[in-house]
Amino acid sequence: MDVQVAISQDFLTAILRLPRAQQKKVNQFVSKFRSDPLSPGINYEKINDAANSDMRSVRIDQAYRGIVLKPNQGNVYILLWVDHHDEAYAWARRHQCKIHPKTGAIQLYASEINEVEPSVEQTNTPNKDVSSVGLFEKYTKQQLIELGLPEEFADQIVAMPDMATFETYQDKLPNDAFEAMYFLAEGIPYEEVLEDYRNNSVDDVDTEDFAAALIREGSKRRFVVVDDEALEQMLDAPLEKWRVFLHPSQRKIVERDWNGPVRVLGGAGTGKTVAAIHRAKWLAASLDGVPNKKVLFTTFTKNLASDIREHLEQICSHTELSSIETVNIDSWVHQFLKRNNYNYDIVYPGDSNPKRVNSWKRALDNKSPELDLSDHFYEEEWKLVIQEQSITDKAEYIRARRNGRGTRLNRKERLLAWTVFEEYLLQLNHNKIKEMPDAMRDCIALIDAKNIKPMYESVIVDEGQDMGTQAYELIRRIVQEGKNDIFIVGDGHQRIYRNKVVLGRCGISILGRSRKLRVNYRTTEETKKLAVSVLNNVHVDDLDDGEDTSKGYISLMHGEMPEIITTNSFSDEADAVIERIEQLEAAGAKLQDICLVARTKSIRDAFGQELSKAGITTYEVMANGVDNRHREGVRIATMHRVKGLEFQNVFIVGCNQQTIPLQNFRSDDPVELREHELSERALLHVAMTRAMRSLTISCQGQLTRFIRR
Repeated sequence: MDVQVAISQDFLTAILRLPRAQQKKVNQFVSKFRSDPLSPGINYEKINDAANSDMRSVRIDQAYRGIVLKPNQGNVYILLWVDHHDEAYAWARRHQCKIHPKTGAIQLYASEINEVEPSVEQTNTPNKDVSSVGLFEKYTKQQLIELGLPEEFADQIVAMPDMATFETYQDKLPNDAFEAMYFLAEGIPYEEVLEDYRNNSVDDVDTEDFAAALIREGSKRRFVVVDDEALEQMLDAPLEKWRVFLHPSQRKIVERDWNGPVRVLGGAGTGKTVAAIHRAKWLAASLDGVPNKKVLFTTFTKNLASDIREHLEQICSHTELSSIETVNIDSWVHQFLKRNNYNYDIVYPGDSNPKRVNSWKRALDNKSPELDLSDHFYEEEWKLVIQEQSITDKAEYIRARRNGRGTRLNRKERLLAWTVFEEYLLQLNHNKIKEMPDAMRDCIALIDAKNIKPMYESVIVDEGQDMGTQAYELIRRIVQEGKNDIFIVGDGHQRIYRNKVVLGRCGISILGRSRKLRVNYRTTEETKKLAVSVLNNVHVDDLDDGEDTSKGYISLMHGEMPEIITTNSFSDEADAVIERIEQLEAAGAKLQDICLVARTKSIRDAFGQELSKAGITTYEVMANGVDNRHREGVRIATMHRVKGLEFQNVFIVGCNQQTIPLQNFRSDDPVELREHELSERALLHVAMTRAMRSLTISCQGQLTRFIRR
């Protein structure tokens, strides 16, 4: 008899709440149960007053019980929950597990919800007729049911008066239904929500066929049928649910053939990198047995590439891994040019390489006295106009776009300014050095000159907002244009480097192939709201000459409000941070799940020393390596280094007015000042959204103006 055993995401969550001794017993039981759920040793007991008559309890030990769904039809067993005996039975009374008749997805939700009562905010609003206003008044009950709302709750939800009241029903509704309703309330068009939550391939749903329901996208977000190896991995690391569970919106973009480049946007914690990793696995699986075919997974920084490589190793087979090359874009350029006997050293704009510094000094010696422009102006003009548009002569500079540059230059002024850039180009060539954008252009020139064929079947780009024009033009060259060629994930709200791009100008057309992820899986709603407030009223681009917003960005988790600590001195701030770290450790938190983040290395190191003096082990998260979570110690890192990482508890220290925004930026140009502030806001936003459970922000003196209490 073909028996299927599935595990719900809630079951894994429940395991984490148990004492360690019981966790081990549950793991042993689950392994035994998966091997043979019909074994005589499995002690099934009927739960007379369960919300679903198909629920049964199973014995873990004398005191603990698991809750299993055993439908009448088919040979499917679903592990739903585990808890102490009385609590497990109470859970079964409070929860329902059904197949939704429209979406075909298995849903787990409260068996009953109370009648809708207006929130305090609603009732305190004077002269407002509550009965005449509804949050979902534009939609019929049938429309809401089409999105996954259980029919028995349609009357209550249609009567919902406001968002504050609706949010109190989050723990009662199925996750998919709550999300869909939330997005409607936020103003996301009905058709767009329907595309994400309605399974168009299901015409006639059999609400008793759980075997069929388990393979649908909507079910896979919370239920999975696993083999022995996957089961062992899940039980070993139940927190890392990203390995197994994908949201339908993620799965729809991961497991399909696209007819060209795809851009996926989404706020911090929405699983963009997870989607990209699973996309790489899916593409690599399709190359099984095909020799010399590769998927390139690239990103902007070395440390992110290292982290991604480690994650790929956790979900990919050896064969799949052999078909994926994971390297940051700059390293790829170095390797390619080295193979082609490149005769230049590669430097970066603004770095301290002596040859580059001397070349720039000589160039600035050619500044015209007729132009009252600062050295910083020339540096920014070089980076944001000359390099961005690949300008090599004054005729091109005269015609160049200077959108976003606050200082206007007429034709004569451009000719005078060009003398600096012309000299810098000569100095670079004389010293046999090239900046990275030039090196990327040289890669393209080599590919064209040698008629090198595209090297990859597909290219996946993570943190796409941080890459510049030359990087995307190079990516376009190294992959064959067509099906499944380029997959880009990014978020302009997290742009911490001043590289802006318009994909269409790089030969990458995403027309009709743009998607957005909206559900935050990492941070609590309380932390998310504070992090989003840092970017309020800031215009953010969408990587293709449009604008992106945070509308419809939601977290399904709730927790404590972020704590903000203000002190009068560094020692007071350090003492307060140490006290809270010790409290977390006493409450059972592991030191390696705590990260102390600072804007600069000097602040990071100063706090690291204070922690060490207090007897707290620290572990520096290195710039070019993977965070080894098996090494004990509070993680200490700069804001730049934690990009792409996540921790249970995050401390952002030194968050004062003098440090954030960093005061080392000097310019009289209002546009440059605005861009610098946006980068600083994005950096703080990124740091805040690394926190999964708790966020603590501390400062000495005045708190940064980016955070409003």
